[in-house]
Amino acid sequence: MKRKLRTALAVSLIALSCWGVSGSVKASSLPTYDRVRVLQQAQDIPDVELIDHNGRPFRLSTLHGRITLVFFGFTNCPDVCPIAMNKMRQLEASRSAEATDIAYVMISVDGERDTPEVMKEFLARFSARFIGLTGDPRDIKAIAREFSVAFFKGAETNNNYTISHSPQVFVLDQAGQLRAEFYDATIEAMIGVTNALLKEAEPDSVD
Repeated sequence: MKRKLRTALAVSLIALSCWGVSGSVKASSLPTYDRVRVLQQAQDIPDVELIDHNGRPFRLSTLHGRITLVFFGFTNCPDVCPIAMNKMRQLEASRSAEATDIAYVMISVDGERDTPEVMKEFLARFSARFIGLTGDPRDIKAIAREFSVAFFKGAETNNNYTISHSPQVFVLDQAGQLRAEFYDATIEAMIGVTNALLKEAEPDSVD
């Protein structure tokens, strides 16, 4: 397990080293916390059509108007993915039961095994509100590049394999722009960042 965690950390460092900011239109005004990377300028994320856990076409632009947390993982992940998904579940639980101003999305990097049905069963362990997305490997790679996500498949034995991938949770604002990343951040930090983004959308907020 330690080796897998080290590999995931190495992948995340690769992602950080090749980071590129594009389409930036807003200076960051978010609070700073340990294990949170706040972008100094917002980054546009081009839209792409994937398939949701109900087998229907889905675009990230559908979630504009809400804060969106995006995680790239896979359902057979033994450690990193359950940790990230549990953190998102804790964030959801910290809000009122009827709150719908934050969306929680997992994009699978294992299209071979993660069918919509498999994604739906996996997400049910965490929350009925979570959104699972899968699709053609070319589409997944295209959207992963926009987030600077790195992932690669390990050696396969009897159709059993693992995938090393970037471990962070990405935070998009109401306009669908990338604003921050959580690296196993505390729930307090996640609440602080998302609340700051929600406040930006208030009528009396100042850019």
